[in-house]
Amino acid sequence: MNQISSSQDSKQTGQLAMNRRHFLMAGGALVISFALPSSLRAQTAAFPAIAPDRLDSWLAVGEDGNVTVFTGRIDMGTGTETVYVQAVAEELDVPVSVIRIILGDTARTPEQGKSTASNSILLNLPPMRQAAAEARLNLVEMAAKRLNTPADKLTVTDGVVHATDDATKKVSYRDLIGGKRFDIKLELKGSGITTEIVGRAKLKDPSQFKVLGQSVPRVDIPAKVIGSHKFVHDVKVEGMLHGTVVLPPEIGAKLVSVDGFPREIPGLVKVVTRGSFVGIVTETEQAAVQARNEIKVTWSRAEGTDLTDIYKAVRNAPIVKDVEEQKVGDAAAAIASATSTIESEYFLPFNTHGMMGPSCAVADWRDGKMTIWTGTQWPDGTRRDVADMLGIPADNVRVIWTASAGSYGRLGTDDAAADAALLSKEIGKPVRVQWQRNDEHRAAPFNPGAVIKVKAGLDANGNITAWTYENWTASHSRGERGNMAAWRALGNNPDYARLSGGADKPSYSFPNVQVVSHYTDELARAIYMRSVGGIQNVFAIESAMDELAAKAGVDPIEFRLRHLKDERMKAVLRAVAEKAQWKPGTTQRFDAGPGLIGGRGVAMVGTEGPATVTIADQAYVATIVDVVVNKSTGEAYVKNAYVGFDAGRIANPDGLRNQIEGGTIMGISRAMKEEVTFDGRSVTSSDWAAYPVLRFSEAPEILEVIMLDTPNRPKGAGEPPNVPPAAAIGNAINAATGIRVRTLPFTPERLKVAFAEGTRKAAG
Repeated sequence: MNQISSSQDSKQTGQLAMNRRHFLMAGGALVISFALPSSLRAQTAAFPAIAPDRLDSWLAVGEDGNVTVFTGRIDMGTGTETVYVQAVAEELDVPVSVIRIILGDTARTPEQGKSTASNSILLNLPPMRQAAAEARLNLVEMAAKRLNTPADKLTVTDGVVHATDDATKKVSYRDLIGGKRFDIKLELKGSGITTEIVGRAKLKDPSQFKVLGQSVPRVDIPAKVIGSHKFVHDVKVEGMLHGTVVLPPEIGAKLVSVDGFPREIPGLVKVVTRGSFVGIVTETEQAAVQARNEIKVTWSRAEGTDLTDIYKAVRNAPIVKDVEEQKVGDAAAAIASATSTIESEYFLPFNTHGMMGPSCAVADWRDGKMTIWTGTQWPDGTRRDVADMLGIPADNVRVIWTASAGSYGRLGTDDAAADAALLSKEIGKPVRVQWQRNDEHRAAPFNPGAVIKVKAGLDANGNITAWTYENWTASHSRGERGNMAAWRALGNNPDYARLSGGADKPSYSFPNVQVVSHYTDELARAIYMRSVGGIQNVFAIESAMDELAAKAGVDPIEFRLRHLKDERMKAVLRAVAEKAQWKPGTTQRFDAGPGLIGGRGVAMVGTEGPATVTIADQAYVATIVDVVVNKSTGEAYVKNAYVGFDAGRIANPDGLRNQIEGGTIMGISRAMKEEVTFDGRSVTSSDWAAYPVLRFSEAPEILEVIMLDTPNRPKGAGEPPNVPPAAAIGNAINAATGIRVRTLPFTPERLKVAFAEGTRKAAG
């Protein structure tokens, strides 16, 4: 029996469950303990997509009464799996403890698009709740016949249907359907990421909730605490070989030749070259690492822009497309007639995702079919991409999502899956590929850098009359489809699928506005990172708002409230100001001890959502930070942070709080430390020493979260808290020192230079 592990299968047997479609076609529901070895799995028919218009595609009741739920979405550690369990338990009226969820297995789960943009609760809870409600409705109707009692005289408690007027008349879900199919067709609206179920069942009113809205403990944490949780790095398949890839030393370099090894590599199976792809397959992981480090490869010199001065490169990069995101009135004319103006440029670095566990995947090519275990954020996207790259039908590829050790956008581009698939097909055996740390830091797709220019004007009363905003950046989604490193190395990958991460509209209401995205050519392979352009845009917008408030002589929070129309955003801003005990109308500078000065800053983001649900409908968030600065050394740190948050109706308060705290700390890390650096066309920040992240000892002493539980549909909550800290910190540094730093991150070296320059200017 093969030893197969994944985060979802570890809750079952630690082995690979058989193809769900064929098991259900045979007449039984998926029983959690049922499994087949992969050698048998590989000989079954191909893997057609699961039909989302069948109730059986969403959930099954086993012979033991346990409920298995299927979703094409994944959980990259944000706790969405727990909320999915809560949603199904709520509508089905069963205990949380009897529910297991299969996430992102293309042969067992309906296609529901990618898990990005923090929209899993917003977009996935409705169909999951509806599927559970449909199942409950049909089970109650079955019970009505079995008990000879009208359905409206029945109720459900913990998976048992019983008569309201006769406690002896009862029947369990297990006895009604355990091990059998519902065979019910559903009416659907939308597809993929926007799939909705239009059903007969009425969803529960929130006033009836017993599970949703409660702090149900995370279902994945116990296994992670005791070390039994299986990540993709733990997947093992019988007969598995180990692969590694050799990546070019410069961005854009092409393979010239593979010149062999200086000595014999024990266990070497094959060196695979196709185009500029170089892969090595060995019998052991140790041999793969040795081979990767010792192989002699000749690469061409990379042609293209020198990236040492990355902001010069961004600003001068060829424009792919200019997009006018917003135009209201005549901003240029209004600036020309303004009483006073500001004009500022902001510089945002490239960031790497820095997953704690480097990219990893296992691929198994047998009998013309491919099975892949990977941490992808888009199982069906990886399935289609691998199929297209290999020139085989998508129905011949199965992707089984298995938790990775990090992501937040990184695995929107599934490099290791492509590497493993290409090598497995070449060798004809299962191959595991794990990138090395320096490869992950050098060659993973980056969050693109940006240069942003803001011009704005004030009238005599200190109100903003005009706002012009331009953002130069590469698309943040270039790497999303068809741009895995292996496919690019082959040279026949597709081009841009879409543009994203450009200029954001301001959260405020101004009479004259012009917002333009200048999408540039890609300087390095790109993918979004926990908010698509969010930190870049909010850093510029909220820094400019503080500059304008200072010019108008108005308290920063009062100035923001003057220009806000959205009452929910106002409520969040006021709530966090109260929690932080913000003192309006006074300087936000404070004494922090000998040789130190402190400053307080605020930043926020949130615009009134549209009437219909959108893929990127994000929460309202406002952040206040207290920053301590040593002006002599340039060292600074965030002492306290306060976060106000409105994500609509809260599904799991503890889970939401965790996301806000974690996102805020990540935002502080990106603001204070994180920056990809270049020398020519080589990446020099190739390890944790050159690309540091916030340490535990550097986290704020106080991190207070104020959650507003409002009776509105859920909004995205994972990305927003990551966005305001950079601008709030910049505003706090300005409050402390009187010096505006417009480039991230706020490293000691950069701040020391800025303070010295500011002192020289002040001295005349």
